[in-house]
Amino acid sequence: MVYLIDLPYSCGGFVRKNEDGTHTILLNAKLSNEENRRTFLHEISHIDGNDFDVELQADLLEQLRHEQGC
Repeated sequence: MVYLIDLPYSCGGFVRKNEDGTHTILLNAKLSNEENRRTFLHEISHIDGNDFDVELQADLLEQLRHEQGC
C-alpha cells in the first residue's frame, strides 16, 4: 500500500513493515510528484534490500542506500 499524507517538508516519506509481512509506504503529500517518485524508489530499495531483517541502525541503513544511489 502507498499513501500520501501530510509530513514535515524535511521528511520525504518512509516505509513500515506490517504485522502480516507486507509493507506500507507513506509519501509526503506536500512534495512534488518527482520528489515522491524518488522517495518511493528509495523506500522500495529498503524493501528489496530486506532492511527490516538486518541489525543495523536506521541512520547506517540510510547512508548505505544513499551511497547506492537509492
